[in-house]
Amino acid sequence: MAQSATRNHIVSKGETITQIAKKYHTTNNVVFLLNPEAVDGVVEHQVLKIPITSNVQHQVEAKETVYGISKQYNIPIEKLYDLNPGLKEYGLQVDQFLNLTDSNNTVNNIIIEKGETIYGIAVKNNTTVSELYDLNPGLRESGLKVGHSIKLPNKVETKSVFSNNQLNNNDLEQTPKTIVVKPKETIYNITKSNNITQQELLKWNPELRSGLKEGDTLIVGFEKTTASVPSNSNTETPATKKIELSLSNDGIIRELVFLLPFNIATNNFLNPSIYKNLKSNKFLNMTLEFYSGAQLAINDLKNKNYPLNIKFVDSKETNSTLDVNTLKEDFDFASTDVIIGPFFQKNVDEVSETFKNQQTIIVSPLSTSKGKPYARQIHTMPNNGIIKKRMLEYLVSKQERIVAITDGDKTSKSYFNANYPSINVLSIRKNEKVAAETLRNLFVADGINYVVYEASSLTTSIELVRTLKSLQNEYDIRLAGLEKSETLDSSDIPIEDLVTLQYTFPSVTNDSKTYKKNNFDSKYKTTYGKTPTRFATRGYDVTYDVITRMFESDENVNIFDYGSQQIENKFSYINENGGVYNNAVYILYYDKDFTIKEAK
Repeated sequence: MAQSATRNHIVSKGETITQIAKKYHTTNNVVFLLNPEAVDGVVEHQVLKIPITSNVQHQVEAKETVYGISKQYNIPIEKLYDLNPGLKEYGLQVDQFLNLTDSNNTVNNIIIEKGETIYGIAVKNNTTVSELYDLNPGLRESGLKVGHSIKLPNKVETKSVFSNNQLNNNDLEQTPKTIVVKPKETIYNITKSNNITQQELLKWNPELRSGLKEGDTLIVGFEKTTASVPSNSNTETPATKKIELSLSNDGIIRELVFLLPFNIATNNFLNPSIYKNLKSNKFLNMTLEFYSGAQLAINDLKNKNYPLNIKFVDSKETNSTLDVNTLKEDFDFASTDVIIGPFFQKNVDEVSETFKNQQTIIVSPLSTSKGKPYARQIHTMPNNGIIKKRMLEYLVSKQERIVAITDGDKTSKSYFNANYPSINVLSIRKNEKVAAETLRNLFVADGINYVVYEASSLTTSIELVRTLKSLQNEYDIRLAGLEKSETLDSSDIPIEDLVTLQYTFPSVTNDSKTYKKNNFDSKYKTTYGKTPTRFATRGYDVTYDVITRMFESDENVNIFDYGSQQIENKFSYINENGGVYNNAVYILYYDKDFTIKEAK
């Protein structure tokens, strides 16, 4: 159910939801999220929950789907994806908190005290005088009045405990050293062998107050993590003529900046135990997991001795805001060769626009949005159009019968007809059941029949899977999607059925188990005491790939002009409409042993 810090409001006679929402500087939809019964109207003396903070969230329970959550709160799936970066690519996790509202849509209020000035209030609350005037019509003309209230923009995340955006080298640019507790070890022995005090050990590992347990992973200090010599390179691919993305390999120290949403104002990074608290905040969790993977990649590259200066800078971003001008004032990007970040594509575009006249390469690490085509912006995540195209190219290459079933919501019949005329297209209405006889007229008996399912109705999905199973005695049928379908992942559709139909789908990550992946998981767990999430692996893959390209490409050669494969992600870039996009997509399928494997 929806959650937020709330206060109670008792409905007065004649009050409406609109009036109540306006009174508390929120919206009707936010009130409805916290009070579903209010959708049908409110009555006198009814008690409503009113959000104190603007961010309303939903905690994910077992077996829930994005589709089900979107229906529960009447929020479009695409809006949920927009509010929760990474959700579309990596799916739901049990106990995850999903944002249901934009945390920047509301305002705070303050009461004017004697002696206060507009300028003083703006500085104190990290805003501008013009923004205060915009939020408070009439304030410019009437001025401040003691005892009156004015609105403030909700900008908590823009404050910083540091004098600039660059994170202190003694804080985030360190990786925790860990040990695994052996039999009969004591706290005294651990402190002595690691040259630390008992107070430090307890500060870094608060759970020790409950006792020392064999097998526990403990933080016993921190190591500085800056990669620092040119490597040999044997890349032979010539630079693209369309876009020059080269770095001179002249031994000069280069600079890589990570522009990540640490939001230091609300997160105490001076406390090393933050590494033990990755689940306290889901957006922070995603950031720190990406960061932890990046740090592991940096450590793994130390032996290369690259002349590289690495900085971690707080982007202080949200899904709708990023103040690039303030970033430029607080951090000098003049010597920056590559920036990894921000997370949200809108903000990546803003950074690219700001630095379009200098040679800095901007790397978008997480977003699948196509964004704007900047010549020096690298989209490391394949966008939805590329994912769809690669899946269809794979299916067409099989030279078998392909039947596409679409309700037109995601992919129209005209798209198939214009781009893939060999595909037979069946248009259906929402919740329409596809008859077995209709499919018989489209299938062939002497080959494989790929059914490309592009409809969002759960009812249609359930019925279609049943029908396809019933026809398997007559035809060789494979079910396919142009993306990982939320409806087919529903608990209402047995995984056994998807296995039987060898459900095939595209993915930006390789979900199959490999030796390389198992080795990485083990190393990550040893370092951080937990299994890596997709964000951690993504942080490792993007960081390792980018740093390697910075130093292992020949002089004056396009460093993004060759393909590579890391732990879970692969990178192969194309130039399209003036932009640089990752074109590498995995084609996966459900195998008969109930594992996901890569299709060949």
